[in-house]
Amino acid sequence: MKKLLLSVTTAALLLSGCASYHMRQGNRLYNDLAYSMAIEEYQKALSKKEFPQARVRLAESYRKMNDLAKAEEAYSKVVQSKEVEPIHKLRYAQLLMRNGKYDQAKTYLDQYISSMPSDNGAQLLRASCDSIDNWKADSIKYTVQSTSLNSGQSNFSPVWYKEGVVFTTDRNAKAKTYAWTGRPFLEMYYSKGDMEKGFATPVRLTGDVNGAYHDGPATFTAKGDTAYFTRNNYVKSKVIKSKENEQINLKLFRAVKKDTTWTGLSEFAFNSNDYSTGHPSLSSNGNKLYFVSDMPGGLGGTDIYVSEKTNGTWGKPTNLGPTINTAYNEMFPSIFHDTTLYFSSEGHYNMGGLDLFKSVNIGSGWSTSQNMGYPINTSYDDFGVALNDSGTAGLFSSNRNTQNTMQDNIFSFVANDIRFNLEGIAVEKATQEPLGGVMVELLNKKTNKKETTVTGPDGKFNFKLDPETDYTVMGSLDQYFTNTEKVSTIGKRQSENLYVKLKLEMEKIVVNKPIVLENIYYDLDKYDIRPDAALGLDKLVTIMKENPTIRIELSSHTDSRADDKYNDVLSQRRADAAVNYIISAGISKSRITAKGYGERQLVNNCTNGAKCTEQEHQQNRRTEFKVVAFDAK
Repeated sequence: MKKLLLSVTTAALLLSGCASYHMRQGNRLYNDLAYSMAIEEYQKALSKKEFPQARVRLAESYRKMNDLAKAEEAYSKVVQSKEVEPIHKLRYAQLLMRNGKYDQAKTYLDQYISSMPSDNGAQLLRASCDSIDNWKADSIKYTVQSTSLNSGQSNFSPVWYKEGVVFTTDRNAKAKTYAWTGRPFLEMYYSKGDMEKGFATPVRLTGDVNGAYHDGPATFTAKGDTAYFTRNNYVKSKVIKSKENEQINLKLFRAVKKDTTWTGLSEFAFNSNDYSTGHPSLSSNGNKLYFVSDMPGGLGGTDIYVSEKTNGTWGKPTNLGPTINTAYNEMFPSIFHDTTLYFSSEGHYNMGGLDLFKSVNIGSGWSTSQNMGYPINTSYDDFGVALNDSGTAGLFSSNRNTQNTMQDNIFSFVANDIRFNLEGIAVEKATQEPLGGVMVELLNKKTNKKETTVTGPDGKFNFKLDPETDYTVMGSLDQYFTNTEKVSTIGKRQSENLYVKLKLEMEKIVVNKPIVLENIYYDLDKYDIRPDAALGLDKLVTIMKENPTIRIELSSHTDSRADDKYNDVLSQRRADAAVNYIISAGISKSRITAKGYGERQLVNNCTNGAKCTEQEHQQNRRTEFKVVAFDAK
């Protein structure tokens, strides 16, 4: 029995020692960013013994390799462990979002936010999960297609160059293998062609721009003779690691083209061995360089900066600020016509992973970043956009549909010409019956262009509307008050909202019929026009301008709770004040008269001495108008 116990104990010690060995090997490879190999060691260690750190690093290795399905599975075990931390729940929620599991993601975002209530970025992600259906309903905004640039390997970050496009790819099977993913290092290739005719077989850029490790993405001057590009930090094939965390950082380099070869490499002045700079984009005049960095002093993760060249020297980089940058990662900037910045972010209001955003330089800063929407953005990583001159089409990168193979592909997109349909109906206000013969005028408030139509017996009318535009719709018909309504397509992007419905109520003009003006109030015993009363009178001004042939009487009425003569005088003064206000707004004095009726035209039984509520007395304190004459057409 003693021998048996000794044998079992020895075996347990051997297993424990073996597990610890694989754990140490996994940590070494993880720290060297060799995630593809670290995964194997962590799996071996966990098959023999439970290591909380191995669970987390296994999940992180899959996440960093973009193997979303396995990363989600691994993190599902991390968040159930006793050692779970708030950041693990956030990472798991982000993976669930990237895999399209938004309801599950909300659960873990809620748990994370309860622990970290000050994380506004997480709160935006939580709100985003409730908006996915709205985004996906916008599927007709763009047409997205795969391109011939894709090859079964990763291809991303296209940039227009000369008569074609330069992009970053790991398609070179002869290149060294990258331990992070187990795939070849990235290089830059060029393909002649365009979106209409297609692209020729890509060829590798020659010269110093493609080296031993990662190279790309790049940006080019307008003449195409100078390139700025991203490269691993290395000298003579030896990588340089940061002092603080042993990371291999990225740097920006400049190269010039000599004949067909890129040469003359020089470093960007603000590179560092202790942080990364990369993902460059040049302004059209070549004097502003936008790029990404995790340098100290940012908002968190990687931020987007700009450096301006003065007298041939690049100035100190400026962080683009919180309308662009968040506590999460912002990447892949692309400046368009020097005014609009396109970039990708894991923060802001997005669908998951990296989403493409745009922001406009408004002089005093950058406008609030706007998500480009579905189907350009998905729950996966969408980034690296290159637009055509008009900004209506272009290329971008995404790992959609390849989440288990870690491949980025290049897609084309074309903005569809979305026009909105206004479906309206004119009805008689009193009966709500359709009204034919109504002249309906549509005024485009942006262009001042007018369109007109006449309703048929069914009262219906239709117009085509432009996106992001305010309109007024005016209906006119003999012996009816002209009616104007507002319609807007601003902010409307979803396909189910393409139809804007409008009921145009037309009220028949009846001579001497009193019409109450709502919300015309006066201070006690006073007759000056208060601001809230002016709003109601402005409506009457509009009616008179839209119906230039009517002449009216404006009357003021009081309740019965004061002397009859006093009420007559007060109501007349109020009516005079209201008429003077209307005349001051441009209405001819000959078209309007003032009449104070005091308490002589009560609308209920609240006469002198009657017990009535304040609400009943208020019904008598009113301002009315009635048409006393009009010229029929």
